[in-house]
Amino acid sequence: MKTVIRYGIVLCLAALIGITSQLSAQKLANFEGVVVFKKKGETHGVVDSVTMRLYIKGDKFMAEDVKDANQPRIIVDTKKKLIFMITDRSREYMQMPTPPAPPGVAAKAPAKTTDKQIIAGHPCERWLEKSSDLDTELWASSDIGKLSLPSGAMGVNLINSNNMAVFLKNSNLFPFLFIEKNKAGREMTRLEVISVEKKALAEAVFEPPQGYNKMTMPTGTLSDTPAQSGKKKK
Repeated sequence: MKTVIRYGIVLCLAALIGITSQLSAQKLANFEGVVVFKKKGETHGVVDSVTMRLYIKGDKFMAEDVKDANQPRIIVDTKKKLIFMITDRSREYMQMPTPPAPPGVAAKAPAKTTDKQIIAGHPCERWLEKSSDLDTELWASSDIGKLSLPSGAMGVNLINSNNMAVFLKNSNLFPFLFIEKNKAGREMTRLEVISVEKKALAEAVFEPPQGYNKMTMPTGTLSDTPAQSGKKKK
């Protein structure tokens, strides 16, 4: 179960980055390099933590679990509208279409504060949002391009606030620190950028490796059902 949840965290974040980046492709395409995130929170009643390394090259993305090499790598190609899940241990991969983008419903912007700080070497400003259940804090920067985050409605609890998710989608902001607390002040979700490195990346990083078997996708993206191996990629 834990493996499925950790895979879901990486898949949903990578997929939503690919989908929503098309809204600001010109700015985001200027960034090429590697971003490392750490996410801690609760999904389907299970508390879990994952550190993810995200490779970005224009409209292509590859995400991998930093601490667990047995977790699948996820490749998103927004032009082809495809997601690849690469399992290096078994030298196999699955291919699936990107999910439809969430509706662009107008959202009430969170309250911008005058607070500022440097996170991972980038100047960030602070936004706050309060709801009946959660208090949300966002630290974001506009100097490297935008990044939107999926809400709990996507099936994986990265962000509970749909309003904040829509705000990020319609902004030019990159979230460096995102915190949700319940009304008792207990932290429920923390998503934080650890490092940002601008560097040239090879095209091969964003393609299934030659010689890997293509698997048949089982019913349910996050299913525990094992995929069936197909013919080798030629």
